[in-house]
This record gives sequence, C-alpha cells and structure tokens, in this order.
Amino acid sequence: MELKFTGIGAAYYPVLGSNCAFFEHDNCLYLIDCGESTFKAMFSRNEIYDYDNIVVLLTHLHADHIGSLGSFLSFCKNVLDKKVLLAAEEDTIVNILDQSGVHTDKYNFTTDFKECEADGLSIYVKRESHATDMLCCGFIFECNGEKIYYSGDTSNVPSDILNAFLSGEIKTMYQECTFLDTDSTSHFSLKKLCEIIPYEERQRVYCMHLGDDIEDDIVKAGFRVPKIV
Repeated sequence: MELKFTGIGAAYYPVLGSNCAFFEHDNCLYLIDCGESTFKAMFSRNEIYDYDNIVVLLTHLHADHIGSLGSFLSFCKNVLDKKVLLAAEEDTIVNILDQSGVHTDKYNFTTDFKECEADGLSIYVKRESHATDMLCCGFIFECNGEKIYYSGDTSNVPSDILNAFLSGEIKTMYQECTFLDTDSTSHFSLKKLCEIIPYEERQRVYCMHLGDDIEDDIVKAGFRVPKIV
C-alpha cells in the first residue's frame, strides 16, 4: 500500500503545501484531509478524473486540513458529476460546509469509517492528542494483510502503535514531525521521535506535517520524508 502526498507542510509552513496523502484501492480514490492547497493540487492530477468513487477521510477540522474541502466537494459534484463520500468523527463538518454553501446534496457523509472500507482494505480510527476543542484522529490502514499507521496531527505516539511498529505488525509509520525540538502539547518533534524509534527501524518511518525547513535533519537522523507528487 503506497501513500502519495500533495503536501507535507504544517499550518504555519505553507511552502510545503497542506499536509495531505492519497491512495488508490479497488478502483476508488482515498484522500486523507483536504487543506488549503489540496484542491489545487488534486485539480492538476488525473486521479480525480479517472476514479468514479472518491472518499475523503478527515483527521480533524483545523483549516490546514479542511481549507479547500468545500471547493473540492462542489467541483466533484457540479463539474465531474461525482458525489464524494466524506467521513469524519462528528457532523460538525456538515454545519461548516453548509454555512459555506456546500450542502449535503453535493456529497455523502458518514461518521462510520467502516462504510469507507472495501474488499482487502480495513480502516481503524486511532484517537490522537492534538486539540482540546475538537476530536482528532489518525488511522491504521490494513491492506491485504499489511498495516500502515497515519498519525494525523498529534503530540505523541500511542504506546500500542509504537509496540505494533517495533514488533513488525505495523510495517510503515507516517508520523507528524512538526518541530525539531519542542514540548508542544499539540505537535510532535524529531527529538522525541529519535528517543522512541531505534536507528535500525527509522527507514520505516516517514515524517510529515513539517513546520520548517527540517528535511535534512530528518534524513540525517535516519528517517524518511515523503516526496510531494
């Protein structure tokens, strides 16, 4: 299972684009979040034209993760005649979209991520520690027996996730790494990541949601950075 990224930047570092990944499975396009730069990035790619079924999975509702969602949903319905399935943990996003003029006749909505699964693909929601005023989650994707973890925005790595990764149960981690060194209660740092991931396992970890020009530091530490497509 391969994740592709249209952006790997944090909210205050837009030069790398809004952090967003996508993948394809069973003739369906899956998009994880849809931040300020995401619609523009996906507009220029073939996937939204090639796939009739499109699913958007939301980790949380901060602007850098939903900033162009309304335009994306509206474009898919009005221009491409494709009704996107939008999944989020609560229906607050429906109210936000409604206030911006994008009503539920433009898309389908669910709070049950299991409705987004397909043959060979299972999606597990993982609670994350990021914001005090909204639900935030990451995902475990299991595809044909292989598991990957996508953290979303978070200030920690849950112990069960870390143990599953170190044991090999989770093959690949996509972990937010906004800062080099911080005690932030909302975001994670490279320093903390180095403390919990042995060097010999770091090539299986991709760092994303970068808050500065820290790619060289991440690579020097033995981790990887997703390429923006």
